[in-house]
Order: sequence, then structure tokens, then C-alpha cells
Amino acid sequence: MKFLPLVWAGMWRRPGRAVLTLVSMVCAFLLFGVLQGFSAGLDRLVAAAHADVLVTQSQVSEIDPLPVSLQPQIAALPGVKAVAKVVFMGGRFRGPNEFIPASAIDPAELRVALGDRTKITPDQWTALARDRAGALLSADFARMYGLKVGDRIPLKPNFLQRRDGAASWPVDIVGIYPESATEQFGRGAFLNYAYADEGRAADAGTAHVFYVRVDDPAHANQIAAAIDRLSQNSPHATRTFSQRQLALASISSIGQVGLAVRLIMGAVFFALLFSVGAVMIQSARERTGEVAILKTLGFADASLTALIVAETLAFCLIAAAAGLALSAVLYPAVMKALQFNGLPSGPTLWVGLALATLLALATAAVPAWRASRLSIVDALAGR
Repeated sequence: MKFLPLVWAGMWRRPGRAVLTLVSMVCAFLLFGVLQGFSAGLDRLVAAAHADVLVTQSQVSEIDPLPVSLQPQIAALPGVKAVAKVVFMGGRFRGPNEFIPASAIDPAELRVALGDRTKITPDQWTALARDRAGALLSADFARMYGLKVGDRIPLKPNFLQRRDGAASWPVDIVGIYPESATEQFGRGAFLNYAYADEGRAADAGTAHVFYVRVDDPAHANQIAAAIDRLSQNSPHATRTFSQRQLALASISSIGQVGLAVRLIMGAVFFALLFSVGAVMIQSARERTGEVAILKTLGFADASLTALIVAETLAFCLIAAAAGLALSAVLYPAVMKALQFNGLPSGPTLWVGLALATLLALATAAVPAWRASRLSIVDALAGR
């Protein structure tokens, strides 16, 4: 305990300089936490995608309509266990920054096609099927927007206009289910396909995509090719691929996010290494006389080295903890603004604290080495 007052006094010897250094480090770890969470969320979306679920969409784009008459043809192919039609209805519902990813589906079809990939209970599936304008909402979006069972929201899909010219689709929340921490199917909202199909202004009897569950992921490529052959000479030619391929393609369209995050954080910590290291070296030079007095009082070289390292380590860990705590608070708001639905994953806190520890050891190395080699006579004489 006798070292703690010395460590604390050394950290705040120059309050102005200490505060500025602390703020710069907090901002760096805040940036690290947000970017690392975003990158980890992307990685989780890819890892959660299953190779035994195929997506069939138009060769033109994922929102180009496909006739539902393809569904029984796909279901009849060998190796296909279930097929579910999906219409994308994601959109804003109150303000320009409040977005909910939503899919209009047939509850019975999707329940079989996805199996246990969602945490939706049988009662919730039944409630959705019973209420034509009902919706099942994942708990993360319910928390984000303060929604609960029984609320009615005015959903404004990006790609679906109403036949009667109304600006929005009234949707009743009939169930809130836990978001899946490991499955990308378990986030957003599920609505009834019949409600969307009967009320839309155009393309009735069509779907944007089909989810196709196969019996063996090893045969996914052959089944995908067989599905595409069904419509290869029609106006609605399809392109079929696995959910994992879709996730990878989506992330590739965003760009080399992981590489960008690593480059940005590398530049930030490289700059921090020099700035914090310069501060520590300057602080050690200003305290040369104090170190000599401590040696005179009997402090061994090892104790002085540990004292300097502890001071730097405490400073870096405090800054890292504050920055990472702020990033945890701000991450949901930033992802909401970006309309990104990937959950953060991975030990971001421990990675950040490990980086803070490495930074502290690197910046304390030179001052600690100088203190251990310091001559008491020369230091007290000002040489």
C-alpha cells in the first residue's frame, strides 16, 4: 500500500498535462470500442449464417419479384425439406432514423424452413397467424424504440406501396421474442405474407426471395443449381446461394471493413505510443531529483522500475476503461444511426485492456530503464 500514494501523486504531478493525455487516450479507446464492435458484429453475421439454408432470388436484384408458382416446383426437388416465401417490408415507422428490418412471411412455412433458428415460441407463431396485421418483434428493437406487445406502429416499407394509397401499413405487435445471439434470423420483425400481398399496389402473388432448407449442406451447391434450372429460360431467372454466401457478399459490398478497422486503430495506437511515451519521458526527466531521493531513502532499482510501470499502467488502464465504457454506451446509438443490425461479439473489453497494458509497458520501458541506471550523486548535483 505504500506505493499507491506515490503512484497517484506521480500521475497527477502536472494536472493539465495529465488531463489532456487522459482525454486523448479515452477518445482513442472510445473509437476502438465502436469500430471493434462493428467489425465483430459483421463477423458474427457471417458465422451465424447456415449453409443448409439457401436463398433464391431474381438474377436482377433481391427486390425483383418472383412468382410464388416457383415455390411448389422448388419444394418438389430432391433434397429440399422446406420452402418459405419472403417479402421485404423493412422501413421507417416514426421518424427518419427509426428503422425496423421486417419480412412478410407465412408463419407455418417459415417455422418449418428455419426450424429452431429463432427463439419464437409456438404461442407467438400462433398469435401471428391469428392476427392478419400482427407482427413479431425481436427484443432488441423493442428496447431500442420502447415498444411493447399491443402497440400499433405505422410501418413505411421501402419497397412496398399500399393499394389504397395510404402512406403506411398499420402493424400490431402481438409478440416480442428474445433476439438470437448466434443466429441472424432472429432480429427484426415478422409480418403476415397474406396481409402484405392483399394490400400492396403491385406484384401480387410474388415474393422477393425464397428461403430453401436442404437436408444436407454438402448437397447445397447441386440443389442450388437445380433450383436455378427451373427458371433459366423464363423472364424470372433466379440465382440461388447459401445464407453464408449472402452474408459474405453483403459484407464485401460494404468494403474491407476489418482491414479498415485494423489500419485505423493501428494508426491511432501508433500515435498514442509516441505521445504517451514522450509525456512519460518528459515526466521522468522532471522527477530525476525525486528518484534520486527515493534511492537515497533505500528504494531499490527494482522497486523504482515497478513504481514507474505501475504509474503508467494505472493511467492507461483508467483511460481504457473510461473509453470502452463510453463506447458501450454509444455503440447502440451509432449502429442505430447506421441502420446496422449486427450484434457486437468477442472480448472487446479484454482486448482493449490488453492493448492498454501493452501500451503502458512500451511507454514505461525507457523511463524505467533510465531510473534504474540513475546515479544518485549525478542526479542530486543536477548533472
